[in-house]
Amino acid sequence: MKKSLFSFITLTLLSFNLSSASADPTYAVLDANGNVTNIIVCGPACSGGTFAGQVVVPQVAADPATGENRGGFWYGPGTTTYDSNSGTFTAVDNRTIVNSIAEEENGETITSSATINGGSTTQFKYSDTVGNNLFTRGGFIYSYSENTSSTISVNKNNVTESLDFNNRQTATQIQESVQNSGLALLNSKVQVLISLLGSWVK
Repeated sequence: MKKSLFSFITLTLLSFNLSSASADPTYAVLDANGNVTNIIVCGPACSGGTFAGQVVVPQVAADPATGENRGGFWYGPGTTTYDSNSGTFTAVDNRTIVNSIAEEENGETITSSATINGGSTTQFKYSDTVGNNLFTRGGFIYSYSENTSSTISVNKNNVTESLDFNNRQTATQIQESVQNSGLALLNSKVQVLISLLGSWVK
């Protein structure tokens, strides 16, 4: 009986520690240059601004309703920075994004696609994640790095026309490039293609 009681108390204490840890915000671990090297949940151990000899700053607040940790923003080494003067995180996602739409015209399928080769940038402050802000992403700024390349293409009857851009363009620049290319399929879907590029367009 004593063993069962001891096991129950131990299990209860472990559960308490786990639930307490999950109520903490996510902290970003910084190097000397303000690069985020990791994101961790470290509770009161991080409250002084350091953990295991490294500088840490709160990045994402705990869930306002459940108190649970909600993860953080970090895409790996060299992708995320923190500006201590403004309290702003900048996270760059280098994954390729492909947006496409298929339309039926006169019994034929025409597929328009836009491929953006990484460079999606998110900027935010810890205060932007407090409360329900993380769900609405109010205060978050989304954009692309200037040198992010893209490709637009249109396929009809297994014929594909495409055009590459080495850096971000305005809608007018895209229209002019498509017009100058003399490619009929691209010209017929230029507005759709601009729409698929979304915020990549300056």
